[in-house]
Amino acid sequence: MNRFLLFLFFVPTFSIAQPITGLNFREWYNPDAEVAVAFDVVRLTNQMEVDFTIHSRQLPLDKYSITWERRDTYTQRDGSALTETPVGLVDSEKQKKGSWTFPVPSASWLLVVKITNIESKTSWTYFKQIDPKYPANGWLEKDSQKLHQKFLTIKKPYQVKSESQSPLFVSVYFNDFNPAKPPFADQAEPIDRFMFYDSTFRLASGDLFVPSRPGVYLIQRDTNAAEGFAFLGVTETYPKFSSIADLAQPLLYVTTSQEFTEINLAGNDKAKFDKVILDITGDRDRAKTFMRSYFRRVELANNYFTSYKQGWKTDRGMIYLIFGLPDEVSINDGTETWFYKPSRTRFTFVKRGSVYDPDNYVLLRDKRFTETWFSTVDLWRKSRF
Repeated sequence: MNRFLLFLFFVPTFSIAQPITGLNFREWYNPDAEVAVAFDVVRLTNQMEVDFTIHSRQLPLDKYSITWERRDTYTQRDGSALTETPVGLVDSEKQKKGSWTFPVPSASWLLVVKITNIESKTSWTYFKQIDPKYPANGWLEKDSQKLHQKFLTIKKPYQVKSESQSPLFVSVYFNDFNPAKPPFADQAEPIDRFMFYDSTFRLASGDLFVPSRPGVYLIQRDTNAAEGFAFLGVTETYPKFSSIADLAQPLLYVTTSQEFTEINLAGNDKAKFDKVILDITGDRDRAKTFMRSYFRRVELANNYFTSYKQGWKTDRGMIYLIFGLPDEVSINDGTETWFYKPSRTRFTFVKRGSVYDPDNYVLLRDKRFTETWFSTVDLWRKSRF
């Protein structure tokens, strides 16, 4: 048994000894983070299945200690080590996958993992709330592997899975959801807890289906219940954008209304598109830097925040796109707060989950963000971000 497995299973006396509310979770959204953890939860009839992936971007995983524990609240300082054992462990040098199984709880609790670089002593904490009302009660597979991302590629086959042999109903929504409004807007875009589908069809667990066009695919056993699992159907290049037409819409936040109209009228005409960008930045080198940096942010927002709409269109995706990686991210029960030190700006997001996205967050908007927003947009336009 290698050192990584030893650390994973023999850690009953170690505790993180700090409340979740006192930690900084900025590394969750840092593409250059040394380690990253992803969770995927499915609620079955009598148990919760929690798949996890631990990924190291630098050192082999046997250079880290890994501690799993349970917390009952966000303010609890000391957790209790897990007595359960993960199953389905798959190891490689820099990645580990597995699955935890727990009884469906009577109340929510937190599954917490702490990963520590043995040499530098630097630690990172990740967690997932185990919620008895979590709506996802099935999953998709691609090439016999569970799909853990929130988007699927259109015109590719996927297999739908559920513990029940009851029919599954797929509701498809072709709505091109609006981008999030700026942080100083009077209110956010309204969120429909139940939307009217454009198409529907029936499957059985184990059936293959091929999403035909972009949209939201919601899979349910009972269409009258607030439970099921949803994915955003996207083109093959997603989370990147490649066509000129795709590049236009995310520029909404950094263009005037006239510039945005000209960009959309350009269609796939690259020369016309480039002219608008050059007019904004005033210099070819700045234009190249602007486009490269801005659409790298779009890609990251899509990776981190894809929901029932593209990641950059969500509230957190919008703030990440314009302001970048926060200096501090604090999390409490139902809220997530981002702090940017240079502008001393604090954005608070409130959890507003639904069957379409249990982990959706909505920004608390305020007029006081107006000046900070436009000064940051101005830096983008001058390629001085």
